[in-house]
Amino acid sequence: MDSRFEERLTSVGFTTLTPIQEAVAEPLASGQSIDALAPTGTGKTLAFTWPLLPELVPEDGEQLLILAPSQELAMQTTRVIRDWANVLSLKVLSLTGGANIKHQLDRLKKHPEILIGTPGRVSELIANGKLKLKRLRTLILDEADELLRDDTANQIDLIWDAIDDDDVQVALFGATEVDQSTASGLFNRDFLRIDQRQVKIPTAIKHEFWPTARDQRQKRLRQLATQKHFQAIVFFNTTKQLKITASFLAHEHVAMATLVRGDSSTTRSKSLMNFRQGKAKFLLTTDVAARGLDIPDLPAIINFDLPRDGETYTHRAGRTGRMGKAGTVISFGNDHDYRDLKKMVAVDIQTISGNHVLPSKKTAIVAEKIAPGKQATPSSSSTSDKPRTNNKATQRKKSEVTNVISRQERFDKEKRAKRKHRKNKGKPKHN
Repeated sequence: MDSRFEERLTSVGFTTLTPIQEAVAEPLASGQSIDALAPTGTGKTLAFTWPLLPELVPEDGEQLLILAPSQELAMQTTRVIRDWANVLSLKVLSLTGGANIKHQLDRLKKHPEILIGTPGRVSELIANGKLKLKRLRTLILDEADELLRDDTANQIDLIWDAIDDDDVQVALFGATEVDQSTASGLFNRDFLRIDQRQVKIPTAIKHEFWPTARDQRQKRLRQLATQKHFQAIVFFNTTKQLKITASFLAHEHVAMATLVRGDSSTTRSKSLMNFRQGKAKFLLTTDVAARGLDIPDLPAIINFDLPRDGETYTHRAGRTGRMGKAGTVISFGNDHDYRDLKKMVAVDIQTISGNHVLPSKKTAIVAEKIAPGKQATPSSSSTSDKPRTNNKATQRKKSEVTNVISRQERFDKEKRAKRKHRKNKGKPKHN
């Protein structure tokens, strides 16, 4: 590692690299083309940042191109890399759809050494003759499995046609395997496979299943919103259901944000900023929009809709418990959903019933400091990973009582606020 990077890491108290960061350092620095696999939340962005940036030459034009499947992931990667590029006096430019293309073209004229973008915008600039990549030394595909499928793969093909240089290093990064024959055929080379998925790093992620009827899932979210210091990304399979739930939460005055493909770049950026700053309790999104997102110390993710396969579950779960911190994966559903989930993923899943205290950002940080790598102790309300078989009518009655009490408390609070307003109406305000 470059000595300037080592000095900065030492100053912030960083002492240990993750397995993927150690494994790819030498091959990347030596110019090898690699196919790197590691679990989500293990620091893959920094894994290719630290070895590659010191190899770039300042003021020598576009040398490193990083492609990401979404605007959000591209902007997130830009923020991370820019911090380290500044140490080496390197310029970074983000090229994403939805952003001001004139501003991007103006900055391209300064020939930044590092380009980070989405395939759609990069291929558009190449097709229009606005972006030349003849000086390129390295191409990175972040979340390569997502990039090398469907229409996006065609855009990658167009980008590579503009490069088409055997000397250009190509590195694939992700948590899910890419068909090596597809990658080898596209880029006309063999890749060194570096698979760190089975190398465990300390984690404290709990997987929970909350039996919930479909027509009660929105009310579940409303109840969870009352817990202090709790935030969660809520995953949906369809944009339609996401928008229906967003309308319900807005009507219930629950602070939330949505991240949907098709919204403007400004809208999506504002949603993420509000969630990162804690102004929104929930971030409602789909799998495509949230791929690769990094929200530090996120307490939980919620599967409003169960994912369609185990791979998707893994990517969703990777948004919480990142870099060994505590986190919780909550899935809503009925008995049939529970059986499907058990077949889908090979993790211990606790079935939760009754009132349950969820982790917050504060407890996630404390858990990491007190006992890194240890599983958080389940609450007394949790059960084994088998669904409860006791009287369902009794459970339903308890749930209904809980809902009524919660609703009544809310009404009482509103009445008190109205009485206070009427009492103070017309009185002068004091500073």
